[in-house]
Amino acid sequence: MSYTVNLRLIKSKREEYGYTLQEMAETLGLKTRSDYFKRENGDTRFKTVELPILSKKLHIPINDFFKSDVEKIETKG
Repeated sequence: MSYTVNLRLIKSKREEYGYTLQEMAETLGLKTRSDYFKRENGDTRFKTVELPILSKKLHIPINDFFKSDVEKIETKG
């Protein structure tokens, strides 16, 4: 089993609180909103040190960021 960051949750919480991409970029110390956008859309991974910052900003327990990816196992009947 592997885990991935729940990008939908991050985006929905950002939108719920009304934070702009620029505000989030500044919160994480990124140079541009594009740098944040790439993370939120999965083009670039969030860094480990960024997750506690996101957790605090978005009021999400850090464990909620992760979702498990369960591989589908085919069985022959």
